[in-house]
Amino acid sequence: MSHGGGGHAAELYPENQILIVGVVLSIVGMYIAQFIPQLAMLVGGLLTVAATVAGANTTRRVAAYGLGTGVPSIGMLSLGMGTVAALSGVLLANGMVTQYGFSNVVLYLIPIFVAVIAIVLGFIVGKLTVKPIGMKIPIMVESMTKLALMGALSIMGFCVAFAGGFLPNVVIPGAVNNGIIGLAFIAAGMAILHPFNACLGPNESHKRTLLLAVACGLLTWFIFSVASLDVVSIIVSAVLWAIVYRLFVKQSLNDACDVLYIPELPKKEM
Repeated sequence: MSHGGGGHAAELYPENQILIVGVVLSIVGMYIAQFIPQLAMLVGGLLTVAATVAGANTTRRVAAYGLGTGVPSIGMLSLGMGTVAALSGVLLANGMVTQYGFSNVVLYLIPIFVAVIAIVLGFIVGKLTVKPIGMKIPIMVESMTKLALMGALSIMGFCVAFAGGFLPNVVIPGAVNNGIIGLAFIAAGMAILHPFNACLGPNESHKRTLLLAVACGLLTWFIFSVASLDVVSIIVSAVLWAIVYRLFVKQSLNDACDVLYIPELPKKEM
């Protein structure tokens, strides 16, 4: 099965199944980071990889409708919506407690607030892309909603893993004021947009694209591990990335109809 100019093969796993796994694992990772900050990067960072993989999988599905060069754009849109949702969730919960006298318990619902805001924002943006913009893609509203959700959980997950918690007095100085959220935007955005962008074409396969998505998510986790100077996370993420990327290369060679080795470029003009 293929769609438009990009095209993609049949799904190995249902999109909603991958999405649910991404949502659950990334939110669980945030709560682990909050309550066991010593494991914030090691466990929280690892579980956030599931959100980037789910985002990459949704990108694959919607971008296969002939978008082609729109793959990078839709990835950046996902993280743009995600950034707005992540910051709004933190600030909304903080405002409810500080300005309106709600219980501090509200602060521990921040990951849920972020997810809900992302869903609403993604739905609105999806509707706008259909009308008045006029993109005639049957799954556009659904996909924008899912991409906003996974973008928000990716941004929030890596920021929380770096800061060591999602409470406003932890994540704002620990990941927003110091610019780490910008790193999350770029690194997580690449993890969401790159897999299908690299694998699209008439011979694209779900397995190969998912393997690359996992590898890109692990590489994003490695980048954050280095930024946080978490030695254990650096080692674990690097080893896991090497294993998965090796599987991706092996799958690429298996899927290729022929493997051509390009000779070295001449060192001087002939």
